[in-house]
Amino acid sequence: MRLGRVLAAAVAVTALAGCGGDDPAGDETTAPSTELDVALDARLGVGAPTGPDYPPGTSGLVADYTVTNNADVAVLVVQRRPADITPEVDVPLPDTDESSWVYADDAGQILVTKEVFATTGGDTGTAYRAPAVRVEPGETVTGRAFALTPLRRIAPDAGTFEVPGPSTLPDDATSWSFCVQVAPDPGESGEPTMADHTPDRRLVCSAPADLPPDALGAGS
Repeated sequence: MRLGRVLAAAVAVTALAGCGGDDPAGDETTAPSTELDVALDARLGVGAPTGPDYPPGTSGLVADYTVTNNADVAVLVVQRRPADITPEVDVPLPDTDESSWVYADDAGQILVTKEVFATTGGDTGTAYRAPAVRVEPGETVTGRAFALTPLRRIAPDAGTFEVPGPSTLPDDATSWSFCVQVAPDPGESGEPTMADHTPDRRLVCSAPADLPPDALGAGS
């Protein structure tokens, strides 16, 4: 059963540029190096996670989404939050295909995302990666994101990664969006992943939905 406000959102992204692409607003000052046509259809609401990783009765924000690749090149789509850089908070954070980051942008909107962040110090000697799905031209991939409520800010170490927005979730937030990171497939061998150095990364975000009144709480 789906509770709360539910909406369908469609977002198309073109002319993705190559500066890292971790800004959901999509502001860009350099000329695009790759043009893509990627659409995100997202249905936002409130519900339970799937699978046995959370206890019965668990509830949170849910995004059921489809990413369509209308471009002429294959793209990578991040599948879930990278487990190896997930912080410890006061609740368990299972590593599932629904696992997502939770933070706020500079405008105070809550973002539930699947992405890998740029690093703060350039080359750290480590390639940070998130599991991804390769989507060929004309194909689609579906996914689901879950964020446990009351919401906690779930973001990697700020000393290592560039995470937008404030260091805590604003207690007056009224809306949220789902975002997923995409990029042209660079053609690396092995299982597809999105790395912190993958060129032309960009977040694709849904239209906002109303945040449930009880979504924010202690620990945010």
